[in-house]
Amino acid sequence: MLTKTALAVILSVFCIAPAALISGQSRAPITGEWRIEFTRKDPDEVQLNLTRGRQNNWGNGVRVSEIEGLSRDYATTPTSNVTLRIVREAGTFELTGSFRDGKGSGQFTLTPNDGFFSALAARGYPNLKEDQVFSAAMSGMKLSSIDELKAAGYDQLTFDNLIESAIFKITSASIADLRSVGFDRLPFQKLVEASIFKVDSSFVSEMQNLGFGKLEFQKLIELRVHKITPEYISQVRQMGFTDLNLDRLVQLKIFKVTPEFVNEIRAAGFAAITTEQLVQLRIFKIDGDFARKAKGANPNITVEDMVEQRIFEKRSSRD
Repeated sequence: MLTKTALAVILSVFCIAPAALISGQSRAPITGEWRIEFTRKDPDEVQLNLTRGRQNNWGNGVRVSEIEGLSRDYATTPTSNVTLRIVREAGTFELTGSFRDGKGSGQFTLTPNDGFFSALAARGYPNLKEDQVFSAAMSGMKLSSIDELKAAGYDQLTFDNLIESAIFKITSASIADLRSVGFDRLPFQKLVEASIFKVDSSFVSEMQNLGFGKLEFQKLIELRVHKITPEYISQVRQMGFTDLNLDRLVQLKIFKVTPEFVNEIRAAGFAAITTEQLVQLRIFKIDGDFARKAKGANPNITVEDMVEQRIFEKRSSRD
């Protein structure tokens, strides 16, 4: 029969053992195929694609300096038996393979950093699947960035949110930048939109300096989506359209009303053309050549007449 002391010792061993086993566990390496191409516009970047199975792919631009062993010489010089290395907080990628014609391929092994994932579990993200471990490493997720987001008020983020924050560089600095121009406590997905479309304090100030006042966040996103830049606004104003609102500017951009097109129409005899009429011409595919011939045939023809003529031609062609 066991004494109380002996029983206590046995129980303590059984209680401690599972914890010890867990702390000693290592995550299994993750393997797959890699491909690198020197096709990015930025000469200091390459396109990196990692593939795990048929449906688990990851592709992104990566700085050449982030890939140990990679040389820009590989863009033009065939080489074999390369060994490359990418070190991230979440783990280390070992890549083996070869390059030819600026394209490299081979096999990779990701060795997860157990300490990183233990720290991640302590922050509320335990029991991650292999795909999540892989994504954390590929995205360049950092514990310090997670802590910064929490300090900035974003402490209820999902794991996918953390991946997005790493990919799109959502940091305390970018959050503070938006707050400085009045966008405080934006929902997390709005922060992602701001990063994707490059809405920051500089862009906000540029729009204000151009006379558009304080704009709503979604209007700023819309301007970025349609590439309404200060340079484009300046171009439009140089065409003589100085009092346009932002909705009209977006419309002109959508229908490709360019300085070249405006000059063509004016040269065809429509010097007093309006922006609304220019959009109508674009909608009905009336170019400078059509306008010039129409004006030659009828000096008194109007833009509305040409639109009706175009509509009639299209109907006739269908009959």
